[in-house]
Amino acid sequence: MSNSKRVTITGANGYLGKNTIKLAMIKGWSVHAIIRRKEVVNEVKELGAKPYLIPQFDNKKYQEAFNGCIAVIHFANIVCGSKEAFQKVNIEGLKQIINAAKEAEVKRIIYPSGLGVDKYGERDWAKNDYFWSKREAEKLLIGSNLDYRIFRPSYILGPGDELIPETIEQIIDGKVLIAGRGDIPMQPIFVEDAITAFLQAAGGVGETNKIYNLVGPEKVTMNELVRFVLKTIKNLGLNIPEPAIEYVPYEQAPERFEICKDMIDVMRCDIIENGEKTAELLHYTLSPLNMAIEAAVKDILAHNNKKSSKKAIVLLSGGIDSTTTLYWAIKNDYKVIGLTINYKWRPKKEILATKTMAKLLDIPLIEVSATYIQDAVDLRMDGYPVPSATHAPQGYIPLRNLVFYSIAAYHAAIYGCQFVIGGHLKDDIEKFNDTSSLFFEGLEKLIDISKHSKDQSKIEFLFPFSTKSKAEVIKIAQELEVPIDQTWSCYGDYEIPCGRCVPCMNRKKALENQK
Repeated sequence: MSNSKRVTITGANGYLGKNTIKLAMIKGWSVHAIIRRKEVVNEVKELGAKPYLIPQFDNKKYQEAFNGCIAVIHFANIVCGSKEAFQKVNIEGLKQIINAAKEAEVKRIIYPSGLGVDKYGERDWAKNDYFWSKREAEKLLIGSNLDYRIFRPSYILGPGDELIPETIEQIIDGKVLIAGRGDIPMQPIFVEDAITAFLQAAGGVGETNKIYNLVGPEKVTMNELVRFVLKTIKNLGLNIPEPAIEYVPYEQAPERFEICKDMIDVMRCDIIENGEKTAELLHYTLSPLNMAIEAAVKDILAHNNKKSSKKAIVLLSGGIDSTTTLYWAIKNDYKVIGLTINYKWRPKKEILATKTMAKLLDIPLIEVSATYIQDAVDLRMDGYPVPSATHAPQGYIPLRNLVFYSIAAYHAAIYGCQFVIGGHLKDDIEKFNDTSSLFFEGLEKLIDISKHSKDQSKIEFLFPFSTKSKAEVIKIAQELEVPIDQTWSCYGDYEIPCGRCVPCMNRKKALENQK
């Protein structure tokens, strides 16, 4: 690819960095992504960028990352810290970027500064070390003899931002904290608009050596923003009550919000600019504020459930039957989520077998702790009457399948699954009423009755081996290449199966029938 559309992004794994990579890929850019932590290498690689792991400031490594790029978009800055930290990261860090860019013959540097930086020392909210560091950084660029484009943004809102998710959480919790009186105007800009501005400037659009104010088309206060967010939540069909609003004096806000004073000062910035001027110069159209808010809210609350008829919760016990059922579901193109219930005295080997299968097949596994559940005999030993324990089969748990499949149905509902799949065999159905088709038809009806009137979703229980014997299921397991030796069927918590309990004997007999 020609270097006419190749750019380096610092701070590439941050909110702006990741969103810039995504949009750059769509617009045909090649991206070199500078990151400081090894664990995020794959994250930026999956977005389509070429990662450069540079933990410390290193001029030569920066030059390598900049090689062949026409521009650097420098996001790697801090908002909170000591003056020494601001000096090291925001100022000395930029010096390194400038020097390396000159050596690599990068054409231009794109630098997001901050709205109100030009008021440093003049306004009460602009006398902190953060604004100082940004002002000094701007001076560095202006005196660098490089083609620079400095942006002074307002809040940049969209999927993954810091403001909207926190506001949503507080709204749902029932109380929203607002610094001051919530009446200071601001001009949030949609993240896609901001990134478009950065990329356009990186490509040479607009005026050289210019400072752009990067703001949205509408003024809004924090009070109004909270109402916008609440309205958007309700428009998604999520019915929640109006939250209480608590106004926090600015001097108390850092402690109450658990953020630094510099960020509180940023909230106090009341600068109003004309965002249309920047949009016109850089050839993009400003999006309305509600678009930014809707995108951010939906990113948190509107998880689109793909209307697949093949999404299922599979109940796993670690035995042959449930494991073969899992393999069958995957073979038949179900998108599966494993569910296992850890009750009292459940064999550790059985739990391990369940985890082994989930890891082997690379599926999600939900572990539900239900330590109150015991079998009937153990409950008797603990002093409970348990009338149903008398003449009950080995390992009998009162209302076992009503409890287990209700838990499974709950998880099917929250994960958007249309099916719950179990591994009951013909022998189970002949012995236990709560494995019969009559039982599960009744449970499906009960689940339907339990939903609210607007919920049109359906959950169906499936049992692919309900007409099969144990021996027939083992034959299917062998055909599906199920690792039978890694399953566990014994009631006991031993190093090796006891060979005496009913599941052990049934397993042994079925395996012998295959010989």
